[in-house]
Amino acid sequence: MKPGQAGEAMPTGPDAGAAACGPVSAAMAALLRRVSIEDGPIGALSERLDASALAAAARIDALSAQSRAALPLAGMPVVVKDLIDTPPASCCGGLSLLEGWRPNVPAEAVRRLQAAGAVVIGVGHTDNAGFGVRTAQVRHPRWPGLTVGGSSGGSAAAVAAGWVPAALGTDTGGSIRIPAACCGVVGFKPTWGRVPAAGVRTLVASLDHVGPIAADVATARRIQAVLDPEGVPPADASPHAAPQARRWGQLRIGVARTLVAASEHRVSAAVERVLERLRAAGAEVVPVDLPGDPLLEQVHETVFCHEAALAWAAVLREPRDLAQLPALVSSTLLAGAAVPVESYRRAMAARADMRARVDRLLDSVDLLLSPTLPVLAPAADARQVRVRGKDFGFTGLLIRNTRLFNHTGHPVLALPLPSAAGADRPQPSLQIAAGTGRDAWLLDTGAGLEALFAGVPGSRGGPSAA
Repeated sequence: MKPGQAGEAMPTGPDAGAAACGPVSAAMAALLRRVSIEDGPIGALSERLDASALAAAARIDALSAQSRAALPLAGMPVVVKDLIDTPPASCCGGLSLLEGWRPNVPAEAVRRLQAAGAVVIGVGHTDNAGFGVRTAQVRHPRWPGLTVGGSSGGSAAAVAAGWVPAALGTDTGGSIRIPAACCGVVGFKPTWGRVPAAGVRTLVASLDHVGPIAADVATARRIQAVLDPEGVPPADASPHAAPQARRWGQLRIGVARTLVAASEHRVSAAVERVLERLRAAGAEVVPVDLPGDPLLEQVHETVFCHEAALAWAAVLREPRDLAQLPALVSSTLLAGAAVPVESYRRAMAARADMRARVDRLLDSVDLLLSPTLPVLAPAADARQVRVRGKDFGFTGLLIRNTRLFNHTGHPVLALPLPSAAGADRPQPSLQIAAGTGRDAWLLDTGAGLEALFAGVPGSRGGPSAA
């Protein structure tokens, strides 16, 4: 966010001293001072929440040690995408039409985080209403000039900048995984429906997911355990975390070879290095064919546009409101309103077939691997991106590998990979999918993969039993 656009004033003078009297408050005050300086050139936050963050920190400091220990996220600073209701912030989703909207009640996902002790320090910029994968108002904190991705770009940038260990995003065609990949952090799209969408602005009801962006898999798992306590128990209570239960030699991994081959060389080479390491650890790696274009593209366009038009039907009925929307948003909604119902039904039938096909694949393998993106993070202002001598549109290329799992609803993890070029260059990202409802297993296995890729023995030593 721009300097001077904080939604709340940070206490000064005697109030500042009182707010910083406890350890959580002191750490929070120092963090907020840092963010107030660093977010000027980055612009990750649409609004800072300094006063409410300090108040929340003070409440945690006032707890007994026993009560504080009972909070799984006690004092953890987080950022929330501004499509998600987060009082007292303005949550307009990047739209002038919704400017000034300040919800009184938090989204259920935000309520769960706060009840667990997380402290929301601000809301993160998004593409207009989530229609896009660029978040153009945010400058990349690590590699200026490159895109942070979207539409949860502000959330991913806040994690990549090191302000927060985790942030909340939404994912309709890849909008958690794409910015995670562009920013070199972890993104997790849960099984569809596992995290409540109450209080989240609907984009496409059957594709929308809520989940974490985090600095590492362990942190993503901590967040997901709060968002979905039934599906992801705490790590120390998870039956999947036992190191002796299963080793890499018992893992069968399906690799989407077509997607690897269609990626730029630096991405495909990084994936091949990972596969070599997995084979060396004893895993069986087999090629698989995922449902793809042109059918996937047609299904995605039909379902996305039609359901978005339904979600925004009230705006479509008001010409003055429609005129306030950016051209991309209004044109998508108008196109969706023109989709015949029979075309939508055919697309949904084809989607059901694709889901069944992926389910069958996951009956024969434990994981499905592909690049999260076919390229490293492109230039922030790119309209076309060249891959293997051919130009592709920015948005279509970035959602190419991610959108399938929004339609099938399977849990997916985006995991940054070591880059041969070194830490000063963008990292490739690996997309890892598992069976429906296997969110905890996927996160536990992802933590093992993270350690394996880094060349460090993992605490779990390998994947765990289902």
